[in-house]
Amino acid sequence: MQIEPQATAFAKRYARGEAQVVWTSLVSDLETPVSAFLKVAGARPMSFLLESVEGGAVRGRYSIIGLDPDLVWRTVAGRAEINRGMRHQPDSFAPCNEAPLAALRALIAESRIELPDVLPPMLMAQGIRHEELVRKSQWIVPSCQQYGFSYTPRLHIQLFGNRRGT
Repeated sequence: MQIEPQATAFAKRYARGEAQVVWTSLVSDLETPVSAFLKVAGARPMSFLLESVEGGAVRGRYSIIGLDPDLVWRTVAGRAEINRGMRHQPDSFAPCNEAPLAALRALIAESRIELPDVLPPMLMAQGIRHEELVRKSQWIVPSCQQYGFSYTPRLHIQLFGNRRGT
């Protein structure tokens, strides 16, 4: 398995304090995104699996696994909040001064990582009920189109509800 970037390139950027992503490509018939996620993330809280769905297709073109975030941004009752010390203080959220969309745009600009052209930009609504996700997608999808992001629906919630293991 080829992991990118190479260890020496990663170490140089890390030493300079540059944010970066690490990725690999897997042949899809050898590993499913869900089985890879379960192997890597296990039962860790705050881990996620994103799969692309393009043009109404059901099968994903790419998947992203994330775990152990050092920063979490969320909305609660229409107000944006951020936790910049998630690993050490998981309940320490501070309110953002801007409206949610403006706060999200500011955070994206602040934490921008130069992604290689082979990796797609993605955005997904947070929620556990289909109705909630539909409501959020009404403003997220146009923003994705405007800024060139791919919108990744939480199709598993639409199909199966918020059940563990789906």
